Amino acid sequence: MKVDEILAVFPGSKDDAELHSALAAPRGPFGNFTFYMTPAKYANGAEFKDVNRLTFTLLDERVSSFTINYAGPQWPHVDKFVEKFVAGKELPGADQWEAYAGMETQMKTLTCSGFSIRVFNGGENGTLNYVLMEDLAADKTLKERRKKAREQASPNQQ
Repeated sequence: MKVDEILAVFPGSKDDAELHSALAAPRGPFGNFTFYMTPAKYANGAEFKDVNRLTFTLLDERVSSFTINYAGPQWPHVDKFVEKFVAGKELPGADQWEAYAGMETQMKTLTCSGFSIRVFNGGENGTLNYVLMEDLAADKTLKERRKKAREQASPNQQ
């Protein structure tokens, strides 16, 4: 998915001067770039009533990850959040997601072929709840680019 395809989902976003300013910012040295959107600002904002913010990260002008930040609620356990998130989607139930060590009641990850989904439940009244979807190949490419840059910046000394 590219930026124009994202903007097409949010009527009025193409006229958002603040967003266009952010989109005009220079890309990172490895082809990466991040921008934020507040769905409530756009014509279909009511469809995203529980979403505070969307964060899109691009690599080479294609979405490599996106985060959906929610305005609650506070779930008693991350499994309840996962159940709500997977409802109506072709994703496995919470029992097939991997808990994050030390945060078993707050964070779980589902790793699939080519992508991962992380769900986090936290903050007072669920104000820090989020879902992160990540393209694993893009993440690997970015890590390789950073590693190569580090190696070139400090070549092995013999």
